This record gives sequence, C-alpha cells and structure tokens, in this order.
Amino acid sequence: MRNLQPGMGWDGRAGQVKSLELVIVQFEEVKRLIVIDRVPQLRLAHILLDSAVELIMHRMAESELSYERYRFRELENLRRIATGPDPYLRRERERLGADRLREQIQKLEGTVVSKARRKKIDREFNSKIDFLVERNRLPGDLGPVLKKLHEYRNETYHRDEHRIEVIRPAVVIYFDAACTVLEHYEPGTMVLSDSLGPELKQLQQELPSSSDVFELPRQAAKQLRMEVGLDLESVRSALSEHLLGRLTDLQGSLAYMEENFTSDDVIPGDAIRLLQLDDGDVEAIFNPEVMRSRSVPYSMGDVTSWIARAAALEGIADRHALFTEFAAIEDSFENIEKGARQAVWSIDEQANLR
Repeated sequence: MRNLQPGMGWDGRAGQVKSLELVIVQFEEVKRLIVIDRVPQLRLAHILLDSAVELIMHRMAESELSYERYRFRELENLRRIATGPDPYLRRERERLGADRLREQIQKLEGTVVSKARRKKIDREFNSKIDFLVERNRLPGDLGPVLKKLHEYRNETYHRDEHRIEVIRPAVVIYFDAACTVLEHYEPGTMVLSDSLGPELKQLQQELPSSSDVFELPRQAAKQLRMEVGLDLESVRSALSEHLLGRLTDLQGSLAYMEENFTSDDVIPGDAIRLLQLDDGDVEAIFNPEVMRSRSVPYSMGDVTSWIARAAALEGIADRHALFTEFAAIEDSFENIEKGARQAVWSIDEQANLR
C-alpha cells in the first residue's frame, strides 16, 4: 500500500525517504569511483554496490513478509498452545482439542514462510534473491548475476582476492544490475522531507508532482544508468577475452603436466582427469589404467567446449544473459584451473631443487 504524508524530520514517519537517500548516496559514490577507474577504487565500488543491493533486498523481503505477519503470529500462538506447559496454554489445548489444533496449524503452515526460512532470508544474500524472485519482486534472470557478483565481493572483501582483469566490467555490470534492483524497490509509505541531501533532492525536484514521489526509486535508477552507461560491446569483449586467455593458459598447464609425468604410460587428457580425482584415491593416482576407469565430470572435450562458449559471448545481446553465461563457464573450469596452477608450480619447484 502506498501512503503519502507531508514533510517532517528524520523520524519513523520520514524514514522511507531517508532510507532511500542512504542507498542513493552509495550509488553516487560508486559513480565517482568508477570514473577514477583504478583497482583500489573499483574494488571499493564493488563492495558499496553489494552493500546497497543487499540493503534494498533486505527491505523488500521485510515488506513482503509483513503481509503475512498476522497469520505468522497466529501460527506461533497455536504452536505454543499445542506444546506449552503453562496452565493457561494447557486449558486452551484442551478446549480446542488436539485434532482441531493440528488442522489449524497445518492450514496456516501452508500460507506463511517458515521460521527457519525467515532466518535464512534475514542472514543470507542468496536466500534473499531466491525469495524475491519466487515472489516476483525481482526478475528471475537477475538472480544468477547477483549471486556471482556477490561471490566476487566476498573474495575481495574477506579473502583479499581481486579479479583485476575483469574488475571494471564486473563493477559496471553490477552497477546496472543494482539499478534493476532499485527499479523494483517499492518503499511503501513515503514522506517528502525538506532536509534531504542534494542527491535525492535533485531527483525529487525533477518529478512532475508530489504524487509521483513513489517513482523516486525508478527515477533514480533511470538517471544513474544514463550517467554511468553500460558499453555492452566493450564489456562483452573484455569478458570473452578474459576467459579465452585463462582457458589458453589452462590448456598449456595441462600439457605441461603431462610432459612432466614420470610414468611412460601417458595419453592426452590424463592431466585433467588426475586433477579431478579424490585425494584419497591412491590407487587411481598411481595407476594410469585405474585412473582412466574413474568417472570424472570433465574431459579435454569440455575444455574445447568452454573455449567455444567463451568466444560466443561476443554474440550475446542481453546483459544479464551475458554475465550469467560468463559465470557458468568460469564456474565450470575454475577448480581445475586452480589445481593445474598448483601442479605447475610444484613441478617447477621440484625442478629448482634438482
């Protein structure tokens, strides 16, 4: 439900506009950092975008769950009656009867989000996405993009790992995806405030009338997109070239491994198969015939397929489909790539010790 109230200070009643302003200021700061176009600033831009997206999704999820708050409370009360030791609860349990209680509880359970899932939605980024997509609050094709870019954020924020080669296209795509999230944000009660900062005040002044204040999130997203832009052609090329370079290196690493195997019984494809064996599978690790009998997910044919798919990124016109396919290819070979790099490093270390 949309409610419009006259301007007032930063209190509970004016909170929605002020909360929107917090997010818009983050977007504006990201714009500034993108213009600087250096890795430290782009890293910070990525973190700020991820924070803004999670904050908006948190509010959207809270709003969606609020529609069922009365049914949820009723369900919780019935569960207390069904199991509680308090004398009053026991009397209520006897009055309602076990069968009726069970029936009412089962009926309500089908109409509300469970407590366990509510906790996951509250804590987890991906659970928020899944819930909002399920409730048609976010487009389904946006989910994989947000999840992959959140993984990148966790790498740079928690583990000091930075994908320098694709950090700019990743940030620009995240900016566009974040604008899509902002477009779908319905704040609910909105209050026009005289104490807004310049970022949101400018957007407010551009609206045709106060009745359109609910269009502020969409107006902001539209304006932000115009100011930053998404050069899809250059992003496509950067992502495609990045994957092709890594896959070419992977082919070289796998060939180098096979050249340095101590066994005389080596055939093409042994290296990629070896990298996918369990560490405890000693028999397969030391016996080529046993190794080749093991079922593993990927072969050299898949490497060829990944290269073809990476080259085909140049032909994808939809921005969400582009990054989703990029992420799918990267996810497929990344563990093998890490294993190959480690193996090459070990081979070179052994050579240096000779």
